[in-house]
Amino acid sequence: MLITRRTDYAIRIMRTIAENDSGKPISVREIAERDTIPYQFARRIAYDLSNEGLVKVTRGVRGGADLARPAEEISMLDIIIVGQGEPICSRCSTEDVWCENESSCSVKTALEDLDVIVNDYLANLTLKQVIRPTEKRPYSVEN
Repeated sequence: MLITRRTDYAIRIMRTIAENDSGKPISVREIAERDTIPYQFARRIAYDLSNEGLVKVTRGVRGGADLARPAEEISMLDIIIVGQGEPICSRCSTEDVWCENESSCSVKTALEDLDVIVNDYLANLTLKQVIRPTEKRPYSVEN
């Protein structure tokens, strides 16, 4: 699975919003500057995150972006889906006519299993666990 630039930006935007402890929404312009994301791109991503219920955006002078729900209730899968759709490891596990050997291929089953494992991990990895290194993650190299 390859994380696209758009998804990387979405993750960074969510991290910056989650780390904002000012007590007020943070402007998308400030997020874009902090994370070196082109402003128009950041606006579009913030809009998409808002449409999916991850971010609430308030317009106006005192407006900005804030998390729509607590960081421990937002999974990395939620964010990745906004950025690029459901992650897949191989097209052969999702496209019925990808290969003429599909009906007799044992690799397809292994790749389907890998998709399930990756999606399960991302669904159980919260934004809070990502931004707070002391939070226990569903899997880590230290385990």
